[in-house]
Amino acid sequence: MTQVKESKMSNRADVIRELFTEARVEALNTALADLGIAAENVVTVFQVPGQALVNPTPAQFRVLYRV
Repeated sequence: MTQVKESKMSNRADVIRELFTEARVEALNTALADLGIAAENVVTVFQVPGQALVNPTPAQFRVLYRV
């Protein structure tokens, strides 16, 4: 359940990207390895809480990384 999105956080193209994974360390490590993202390229990891009502969604990690 890895989802990659492009974010425009600069006027330069493709500087920072983001991806979402399940809120499990194993899923995070697998996604980073599959995409070839080195640890020194990770800017930050946010935990996005899940939602229990209306449209239930599981908790996720949002990872911002340098290209």
